[in-house]
Amino acid sequence: MKSLLIALCCCWPLFAAIEAYGQSNFPSSGKDEYYLRMLQVVGVTDDGASWMLRPYTEYESDVIRSHPWEQMVPGDDEPIYSLGKWISAGLYQPAWFQSYNTRLPRGAHDGAIWQGRGYNTAFTIGGEFTAGPLHVRLRPVVGMSQNREFNLGPHRPQNKNIDGVMTPFSRYAYPTTAGIDYVQRFGDSSYSWIDPGDSSVELRQWGVRLAYSNQRIWTGPGINTSLHFGYNAPGFRHLYFGTYQPLKTIAGTVEFAYIFGQTRESEYYSEGRIIGSHSINSLVFIYRPWFSGGLSIGVARTFYHMYPESFSQYKNQALKLFEAALKESLKDEENPTGDDPDNQNASVFLRYVLSDYGVEFYLEFGRNDHNMDWRDFRAHPDHFRAYVMGINKTFLLANNRFLGVNFELNQLEGNRVALARGFGITSWYTHAQQILGVSNQGQLMGSGYGPGMNLQIVRAELFDERGSLAVKGARIVYDNNRLDSSFETFRNANYGNVERWEIRNIEYMAGVEATAFLPYGIELCAVIEQSLIMNQHHLRANDYWNTRIELVARKQMRNWKR
Repeated sequence: MKSLLIALCCCWPLFAAIEAYGQSNFPSSGKDEYYLRMLQVVGVTDDGASWMLRPYTEYESDVIRSHPWEQMVPGDDEPIYSLGKWISAGLYQPAWFQSYNTRLPRGAHDGAIWQGRGYNTAFTIGGEFTAGPLHVRLRPVVGMSQNREFNLGPHRPQNKNIDGVMTPFSRYAYPTTAGIDYVQRFGDSSYSWIDPGDSSVELRQWGVRLAYSNQRIWTGPGINTSLHFGYNAPGFRHLYFGTYQPLKTIAGTVEFAYIFGQTRESEYYSEGRIIGSHSINSLVFIYRPWFSGGLSIGVARTFYHMYPESFSQYKNQALKLFEAALKESLKDEENPTGDDPDNQNASVFLRYVLSDYGVEFYLEFGRNDHNMDWRDFRAHPDHFRAYVMGINKTFLLANNRFLGVNFELNQLEGNRVALARGFGITSWYTHAQQILGVSNQGQLMGSGYGPGMNLQIVRAELFDERGSLAVKGARIVYDNNRLDSSFETFRNANYGNVERWEIRNIEYMAGVEATAFLPYGIELCAVIEQSLIMNQHHLRANDYWNTRIELVARKQMRNWKR
């Protein structure tokens, strides 16, 4: 694997150059989507997309006025090869990713890539074939991380009760509150991978597709965090039945998806990989009323189980999507308490765009687990809750430029309601019955910042015909729930003379990102982020400075897809 990557790097001049984007934009989905979304907010495009079920397989929009990156908006370019109206083939522009972390692993929304300590690199190229309604996309990712050693913390080993057996964690798994498949370090040497990437085989007709896919999915309106699925982890293999673009009806536009998938355990979670995989059953529905202007509302419900061994088990799992949300309704003679060995995440979300003012507001509120009955729901509507809220403001400037400003607040820390119900305080993305967590192959799907984190982030980006320049800053609080639930353990690790507030694990990050369109169709994007991580592993004054440098590159080639 190392020799293959070295060969790819050495062949870089043959590939000319590549397009490059920041940590959330490999190979293309993050940056392109953010730009198109800002065009909608600023009123440059007459766009009916909600941007709450992404990516769009086919993006449609009428451009009302000129904008700086006109070459990036999907157009009507001819495919590289076509045979009549029904058969065509195309290629995806090759992309090369590189990053370097000085002290600790850092990086988010990068799919199969693992950005460990030291040097990290990845490469992708692919193509697609279309024959009538049949669409085949192959876009694998190959990569390597130097994965240098760093302090994994003193709080090991751990055990978890799995099917009545106390099973030890791998020493590389991060010791979260509920002990999920969330990995600090992928082994004790360099780590490499080959992943299918955003590949799929699907049938498309009348705005609806049926797919067998490994493509990453994003649900909800958040830009930095999703409570269900996001671009952070490798894509998981799934069946997808739903829309590939908003469906227009006389009552408004509709988007929906049913997803049945399989998440896989990493090699660095439990000793012996005894879990194997979890199943995902998810239903997403989004509606934009005809009278609402820029308002879109949506709901999502996802269940996690052990992967079914038969169609009958799958059927029972899928039908849970339509069960009542209260445990009282699940009671019967065989189950007098209504308890069920599964986990559900449910959320409601909305997005409101005021394009005349260049503003959008968005919110997602999620619940993990069930209430017992309506009385319990009225008393504890925030039981195992999390939320994401944000605002985007865009400014049209002279000389065909615009400025986009985003502020987002993420609150995924569990609250004290769980203590009143007799549970320990657990974090979003974790659950006692959901052994692997909301993760795939050791990485969380919805966030790159860990379970139960709190994040406040602001970003300002100026776009013009030469590229863009962005500045950003963030404050991240890591897994307060674990500290509160196991405070005596941490007190002992700190020699007994600390209070909770003294050992909160907090990170402050500031960064700059520049995208440049160079001659000969070359695009480059450079990112530098400086972080101060305080009280790492909840050890007082165990502080680190980490610098993350990133470079992604691509060459625009006529009729090649991004």
